[in-house]
Amino acid sequence: MIKLYELMFSVLLAVASLGGYVFLDAKIIDGEIRISDGQKEVDKGQPALDKGKTKLEAGKIELAEGKAKYEKAYDNLFMVFADNLFNHGNGFEDGRKKIAEGDKQVAQGEAKISAGEKRLAAGELELNQGKEHLQLAKEVRIACALGAIIFGVLSIVLAIRWRRSLARVFK
Repeated sequence: MIKLYELMFSVLLAVASLGGYVFLDAKIIDGEIRISDGQKEVDKGQPALDKGKTKLEAGKIELAEGKAKYEKAYDNLFMVFADNLFNHGNGFEDGRKKIAEGDKQVAQGEAKISAGEKRLAAGELELNQGKEHLQLAKEVRIACALGAIIFGVLSIVLAIRWRRSLARVFK
């Protein structure tokens, strides 16, 4: 009777190992698809981040040029006098508002770039972790396949070796 239990246990281990292999194989296929999609997203994110950095630098240059022109005009007493006389000082006031708005937009752009860099770094980290988990799952899948083979062969060998004693159990 013990031999029957040992044979059943060996068969169950073979089936469990085979089931683990099939389950992991499905998860690995899904993981590879998700990693591929994640890699595409990371690959799209880097050019977008570079484009944002370029746009931010252009904005900073434009703001610096605007500030320089404003300072140059404000240092010209004739321009200040003419603005006060004909425009009631609104020209320089508008210039200050535009410069303040430009500073605000540059600060927002820098914040967005910083957030984008963090998101991209987090995406790359998650992608690398996913790749590591996928590699580990592949190794476990191989172990399950080997387990299924070993326990399957063991079950067959035990069944052949114990066939006479097992036949008596069922009679």
